[in-house]
Amino acid sequence: MGLKDSPNWLASAAEQFNQHENRKDGAQVAGCLMNGLTTLRDALYLRVHRDVEQIVGRDSMLMPVSEFRAQQQTTLEIEAYQIGESVAAARQSRYVSDPEGWYWPWLARLRLGEAGLEKEFTERTRGYLSGTPDERRRTFMDELARVLQESHEAPLVLFRLVPLAVQIATACAFGDRGTASDLRRQQTAILPAIADCRQCQGRLLECVEHCRACGNPLWKYEWLVATD
Repeated sequence: MGLKDSPNWLASAAEQFNQHENRKDGAQVAGCLMNGLTTLRDALYLRVHRDVEQIVGRDSMLMPVSEFRAQQQTTLEIEAYQIGESVAAARQSRYVSDPEGWYWPWLARLRLGEAGLEKEFTERTRGYLSGTPDERRRTFMDELARVLQESHEAPLVLFRLVPLAVQIATACAFGDRGTASDLRRQQTAILPAIADCRQCQGRLLECVEHCRACGNPLWKYEWLVATD
């Protein structure tokens, strides 16, 4: 898929942000969105693929080429959903002056390079932008199950935590720790067990961090099914 994560390209994206928004923190915003959303994307793929296979078993008939294609399609679907949720968060909290007209294509290009501006991907993202939060979440679950069948075996609570995780990553990128903390409290209300990790205590992590013990910012299967 080829994320455009070279230092020079990130510097260009940061400068575009600074010029459009008349700000000076473009490097932080662009870098944190790249790192934070990549961490979430990769973690979500593990949650709906590897973690599920470890619990319900692996389809031995799935050829490597089919698995590679499924991973590509799943990754693109996750990217489209994350971009939609980040744009919604930017609109809700007024992080940028033009969330849908400018931030959306800027973020899509930040995440996927020129592929993020191709018609097929743009239409995929537009489908998320046009819905309510619940509609976006249900659409994402349906589309994910279409490209990665085993994802429907993942705990449903995961899909309540994911949009909040994207909003947290977006808030942190824009330096809004207050909103990020409020969103983490919403996640903890949904799944109280996430505050019980002895390593991270469920705290907010920096955009390049993840907890090896529980999976924070997107928790492992055993934490998703914890009831105590």
